[in-house]
Parts: sequence; structure tokens; C-alpha cells
Amino acid sequence: MKVFRLLVLLAVLIVGLIIGAVNMTAMSINLLFTQLNTSVGVALIAALLIGVVVGAGLVLVSVVIPLYSQLRRANKLAAAPSAPVAPSQSFDGR
Repeated sequence: MKVFRLLVLLAVLIVGLIIGAVNMTAMSINLLFTQLNTSVGVALIAALLIGVVVGAGLVLVSVVIPLYSQLRRANKLAAAPSAPVAPSQSFDGR
């Protein structure tokens, strides 16, 4: 399985390098107070990376953290000592 992950990682890296190499046209990104001069390929890869980071952050905040808090609460309830139960009959039937 680790070899498969390594191959996928290598394939994504090669695709990113191809995108960066093919799109070498210069471009400028005008922000409010500054201007960034870069190539189209670098801008595409940066936009994809920012999208992945923002998407992972949204999933973390909206799904993972609430589920983790529910799991902690459930574990606290399960670990809480319950009231001892007095035996009503012995197990040997006498």
C-alpha cells in the first residue's frame, strides 16, 4: 500500500511539473497594495494548493471537530462509574 501511495504522489508531482513547464507565460496578479509577477503555471498550482488547504480546513472545522467532541462526550459517559447493583439472587440458584 505504501508503494501505491508513493506512485500516486510521484504522478501528482509529475503532473504539477508538466503544468508548470507548459504554462510559462508571464502574468501579473494585482492585489490591493501590491502586484505579483509570476507565470501562469505557478499561479495555477498555487491556486490549487490554496483550494486544497481551504477545503481541508472547512472539512476540519465543520465535520471533524464536532465529531471529535461527540466522541469525547460519549467516552466520558461510558467511563463514568455507575451505581453499584445489589445482587438479588445468587448465581448457583440456592
